[in-house]
Amino acid sequence: MIYLYVMASYFLGSVLTAALVAKLKGVNLQNENSGNLGARNAGRTLGKSAFVIVAIGDGLKGLLVVLIGRMLELPELAIALAVIAVVLGHLYPFWNKGQGGKGVATIIGAMVIFSPVHFVVFIIGFLISMLITKSATLSMVSGFVIYGILISSQFEVGWVMSGALLLVIWKQSKNILERVKSDVLE
Repeated sequence: MIYLYVMASYFLGSVLTAALVAKLKGVNLQNENSGNLGARNAGRTLGKSAFVIVAIGDGLKGLLVVLIGRMLELPELAIALAVIAVVLGHLYPFWNKGQGGKGVATIIGAMVIFSPVHFVVFIIGFLISMLITKSATLSMVSGFVIYGILISSQFEVGWVMSGALLLVIWKQSKNILERVKSDVLE
């Protein structure tokens, strides 16, 4: 049962909302701007409404994986593994030669329901960092690090959730480096 749940989570993650929205609009996002199949590129290419639709759709994938695991009364470790699976599905969808999104909305959707208290701390960390850095990318990373540290100290499966966060941060590494370089050079 747990194996099927984790595998189904990967397949759910591989359903890329950005690709679906772009296809409805007759656009191949992989040929536009960054080529990424996520909310930011969808918004940049197709407009704000596409950004919102994709962010919500991708966020729901993470939220659903945790919610279904809890409804099935699966162990927290299985749910955390499913979070990694849904993120991996989003980052590296099998059907698209491993070219997916960056996983931000998907992991945030999972974080909201996995531990709502820690999610509030993520938001606070994000907002404080935003005041200091003026960068959504760097602030998101700061919030993820704070969430990861806190959840790792509170839950034995927090280390697994932190692994999912690290995957998303890794996928964002190019954006992070570009932002840091631009801040240093300014």
